[in-house]
Amino acid sequence: MTDIKQKTTAPAGEHSRRVVGTVGLYLGVALLGLLLIHATYGISWSMPRSWYRDQPLWGALSFTLIGIGWWLLRQRPASETVWTPTKPGLRFNNVTLYTRVGCHLCDDSLELLEGYRSYLPPIEEVDIDADPQLRGQFDTCVPVVEIDGKVRFRGKVDEVLLRRLIEGTPPHAM
Repeated sequence: MTDIKQKTTAPAGEHSRRVVGTVGLYLGVALLGLLLIHATYGISWSMPRSWYRDQPLWGALSFTLIGIGWWLLRQRPASETVWTPTKPGLRFNNVTLYTRVGCHLCDDSLELLEGYRSYLPPIEEVDIDADPQLRGQFDTCVPVVEIDGKVRFRGKVDEVLLRRLIEGTPPHAM
């Protein structure tokens, strides 16, 4: 069995960023809901004096909390795993990515494959809409990744399977 070197490093502040984002989002939504209830039905309990005097400020605060919470939750975390195969070097002779214009999954797949470019040959992108035969073959399942003439991924590139494929293929002799 091959030994895959893999180190897991939790990004600093990842958990606290998610907690602060969630709390900010919920507080902003709750405050906005309270403002809407107050404007529609009134509130039967007493609120601080600034609540009645500075309602636009409270509205701005609620939207600010919602925005900050959304932004913190939307940020992508830094890669949590540093991976290298047991033997460095290029694998495979060719990698072809069948794609089409405006396909966000195709863009994501290309970005993922580019992250492993030190183990893969240059990636050839082929637009399936330029060839009727390819469009008929791959129309509803792009992106499609073909490695050395064999289709390996359809619809999405699975990073774990890509790593296993790289690890299981011996590097080219240099």
